[in-house]
Parts: sequence; structure tokens; C-alpha cells
Amino acid sequence: MKLLFFLTRQGGLRRRPFVAVVGALVLAAGAAAIALSLAWPGLSPVWAVLEAALVSFAVWALTSRIVNARRLAAAPDPLTAPTGLIDDVTRTLNRRGITSSLIEAMAQSQRYGTPLSLISLGIDGARGLVERLGSEVKAPVLEATSAALGEVLRLPDRYGRYQGWEFLVVLPHTRAKQAALVVDRLRAALAAAPPVVKGETLALTVSAGIAEFASGQDPERFLSNAHKALHKASKAGGDQARIYRPAPPAKTAS
Repeated sequence: MKLLFFLTRQGGLRRRPFVAVVGALVLAAGAAAIALSLAWPGLSPVWAVLEAALVSFAVWALTSRIVNARRLAAAPDPLTAPTGLIDDVTRTLNRRGITSSLIEAMAQSQRYGTPLSLISLGIDGARGLVERLGSEVKAPVLEATSAALGEVLRLPDRYGRYQGWEFLVVLPHTRAKQAALVVDRLRAALAAAPPVVKGETLALTVSAGIAEFASGQDPERFLSNAHKALHKASKAGGDQARIYRPAPPAKTAS
């Protein structure tokens, strides 16, 4: 029974149309039975048919198992598949992946009361780069930014391409002021290794919005706070970081 399970279930018998499988086995068994009868004239026709059927079934099942194993080996890695967690340009986390990391970090911060900061990072002048150098400038610029992030971040930190030219950086055990220092190191890393596109060395700058997690905050609000700070940094001329500050409560008239 174990051998039958191995040959059928693992071999992929359930994945084949029943009629086609039976028909193929009958034809193979018939051919094998004729060959066995000719080779051993004294062999009973019944035994010849049974032996031929078993041999045909075993050969088919083993072949099917090998084919299925090769198909599984050639299947794409779920992390790098289009529906996975890895961005196909930067090879970092994509929107789904970095959002999942953010939610996990928020849960840890909420549970243990540790600080958590989020950086929303945008590349300055991205539209102008595309207009001047074409769409092929996008990949090397994103790759250079991703490489710089990988150099300056710690092992527990997470980063990924959130959308378009924007990255998110999740910094556990980090206050907002400390996150601003991370942005400074990133700017220095970008300046030290600028990308070259069409023979032109690009002096990249980035704008960053920083938000610090508050207990009980939901992911949408946390992200919104970082995006608001990024918008302020971009409007102020770029190449800088802004920390989100909640508006003071309105004073009530006495």
C-alpha cells in the first residue's frame, strides 16, 4: 500500500484525466502482454496481462513523479514571484512586504513599549530626471538608493520600495531624532556612490518624513504622519528630513 501511495499520490495520478490515463495504461499493457507472450510462449496469457499492466503502471507513475519533481524545482520562489514580497527592480521588500514588516514592528512596539520610527523617503527631482534622461533612469536610481539604505541600516531595520520613487524604512527601538541621523547617513552614502546613467553622474538627494509611533495608533495614521512630514520636506526644497509634529490642541475660549 505504501508503494501504491508513493506511485500514485506523489506521482501525480490524481492530476491526470482518468479516461486518458486508463486508456494509455490499457494500450501499454496490451503491447507489453503481446511482447511477453512472444518472448515466453509458455507464459499464461492472464499472468502476461497482469505483469504487463503492473510494469506499465509503475513506469508511468515513476515518470510522472520525476516530471512533477522537476516542475516543482523550476517553480518560482514565492518570495520573488510577482505576488510575493520582493520588488522586482530593487530586490528589496515591495509594498506588501514592507507594510507587513511595519505592522509586525508596531505590534512589537505596542506590546513591549519600545520606541519605533518610520521614515517615508522620496527621491528629489525624480520627474525631472525622467524628462531629461528617459524612463531607463529609474532602475539605476532606485537601485543606488536601495544600496545606500542597505549600507546605513542595522540588521533589525526593514526597508522597501513602497510606491514609485518612495521607500519606507522601519526602525525598531529608534526615536524620531535618531531616525533623522539615519537620514543624514543615507544622504552621505548616496553622495559617496552616485549612479551613472548615459555617462552622466547623478548627484541624488532625498527628502524624508519621519514619524514616531504612538501607542494605540493604527497603520494608516502612522503612514499618514510620515507622508505628511515627507510632503513638508519636499515643499521646503528637498534634501532634508522633517519630523512629524502633531498639531497642538485648539485652545478653548474661557
